[in-house]
Amino acid sequence: MRSDKMERVNYNYKRAARLFFYWALAVLGVAVLTLILNMVFLFAAAVAYMDTEAYYIYGESVMEALTLTQNGYVLDREMEEELAQKDQWAMLLDENGRVVWSVGKPKELEDEYSRSDIARMSKWYLKGYPVRMRVWDDCIMIVGMQKETMWKYTVEFSMPWMEFVKRTVLAFFFLNFAWIVVSAFAFTKRFMGSRERARIEWIAGISHDIRTPLSVVLGYADTLERSMELPEETRRQAAVIRHQSMVMKELIADLNLTSKLEYSMQALRKEKVRPAETARSVAASFLNDAMPGELEIDVQIEQDAEQMHVKADRQLLVRVFRNLIHNSMKHSGKNEPLKITIAIWGEKSRCHICLKDNGVGYSEEALHRLQSRKKQAEEKIRGLEIVKKIILAHGGKIRFGNGEDGGGYCMIELRRMKEVE
Repeated sequence: MRSDKMERVNYNYKRAARLFFYWALAVLGVAVLTLILNMVFLFAAAVAYMDTEAYYIYGESVMEALTLTQNGYVLDREMEEELAQKDQWAMLLDENGRVVWSVGKPKELEDEYSRSDIARMSKWYLKGYPVRMRVWDDCIMIVGMQKETMWKYTVEFSMPWMEFVKRTVLAFFFLNFAWIVVSAFAFTKRFMGSRERARIEWIAGISHDIRTPLSVVLGYADTLERSMELPEETRRQAAVIRHQSMVMKELIADLNLTSKLEYSMQALRKEKVRPAETARSVAASFLNDAMPGELEIDVQIEQDAEQMHVKADRQLLVRVFRNLIHNSMKHSGKNEPLKITIAIWGEKSRCHICLKDNGVGYSEEALHRLQSRKKQAEEKIRGLEIVKKIILAHGGKIRFGNGEDGGGYCMIELRRMKEVE
């Protein structure tokens, strides 16, 4: 028992470590992907900006290309061509604000400017033309662009606004971090889900492959058991082979059904089922197979519940009754005859089913595992785990417990069908 428990602990530890590793790997992958996407976006934005950027010729460059001669200022031909190519113009103001030289200057602009005009154009526009100024000794070089080619304003922000921007940037960072973590979790869950589905398909394939040879073994064992020409010892051994083969067949079926119910892959063939009829049928089959004085089953059906129906998978509901009765017989723990009571009654829109016995009841560990949401279960309560999953798959409720006078019970609650349904 301790060895099995240690194996389960080690399995859970390894599974948790593997899940954390996949999650951490997914976080790293999503973070790297996010970084790459941001870099690609910034690069694309930079390329788009470079394509739309109008390279500006500064006043210093124009001033260096300007030469004062006896006939006035003369601009280098190369600079003049560059200004024309970029559709820019330039003019030089003396210390009194008069235009002493210009190239490409729009006609609507004046030839003399006051100090207030110069102060305004230093920050804004000159009659709608974006301009930049460069002070050179006692002169001012002004280089302008055409209208509506540049946005040029002084931008100011209050401290509350800057604080708001800081909080927004911080919130944006945390939102990105949360997105990375959640995305990594989603990817990890999907990856683990695909692995679980692969496991279920593998189990289903193995179950299908085992069925044929197992049927052959059962057939030959049954033939040998019934052959009167064989010695009694040989026939007894054949009976053991048949019985153990049946156990294997049930275990394989349980494993396959558990895996499908675990991930809602079992298609429920729901139909109109009468629990009273199902309970009596299953009880009768057990009583017919039991030895005299070995088993007593009392099926108590209230009058209102006799014709009560539920919408369920008939075969799975039969499986519920069979597993519960079989568990009571297997773990009765007493030498006296096993007594099982199946009570069915209706209440408003619900159907209640209670199966209890006079055995030793459920252990604390078994009750804890049946109430737990963990997927692992001990072999001795595997049948009860299947019962639990079947009821939950039907949208019902189930509860296991021990009675005050001894014995264990299972309380089931299913949705009751209306008479018009």
